[in-house]
Amino acid sequence: MKREAVQLLNKIIEQEPGEGKWREMRGQALVDGKNFRAAILDFEFALEQLPPEAAVDRARLLAGRGLAYEGLGDWVAALGDYDQALSQAQSGEWSRARDNYLESADGFQRATGFRYGRSNTPRLDGAVFSSSNAALMLVQMGDEAGAMKEMQDVARRAPGSVDMRAALAALYWRQGREAAAEAEWEFACTRITVGCSRYQDPDWVFRIRRWPPVMCAYLEDFLALRSTNGSSTINAPASFRE
Repeated sequence: MKREAVQLLNKIIEQEPGEGKWREMRGQALVDGKNFRAAILDFEFALEQLPPEAAVDRARLLAGRGLAYEGLGDWVAALGDYDQALSQAQSGEWSRARDNYLESADGFQRATGFRYGRSNTPRLDGAVFSSSNAALMLVQMGDEAGAMKEMQDVARRAPGSVDMRAALAALYWRQGREAAAEAEWEFACTRITVGCSRYQDPDWVFRIRRWPPVMCAYLEDFLALRSTNGSSTINAPASFRE
């Protein structure tokens, strides 16, 4: 069936060689058939045809190419595409973005030899990054209970994830669970080597790390209120909403 789909799309592309949608469809079929290098070429062609304002389409194509890179074991390139896809997805379509991240997380974890805590760094980082982003998307979609459960799961499997510790702190604080929020924040700031300093920078969290807007606002509230309450000497950050 996969081979037949590729053959059919080959004929269509012969008739409309400049149409990006056919290349995307063939790229997806090629990924399913494990012809990853050819799939990458199709996704790249489709990306080149997009106008600058087509953010949602660009996010989808980047996620597709990321899956192809995963198939080749090029974890660094896959992470780069998923990161760009998240940036594009901030214009909308959070549910689709979440589906893409769940698929990519599954791909990283199904990779040969993958085990949490025992895999090579790019592969482990890819699984954690994708799972973390999928959880963050749930907050934007309004499912905070589901997001909390997924964040706790990521933090349990990857205890050194500052990203999930900071996210949990923000969600716990929103729920009025101040002690739990402080515990997560303290762990991130003092017990993980890289520390929590980046998560005190609103511009970095939104523009570079690319948390969705709702989570950025929750983190802002957490940092501002704990500073006002005298929980720490950290100054309240400039607004994420500016």
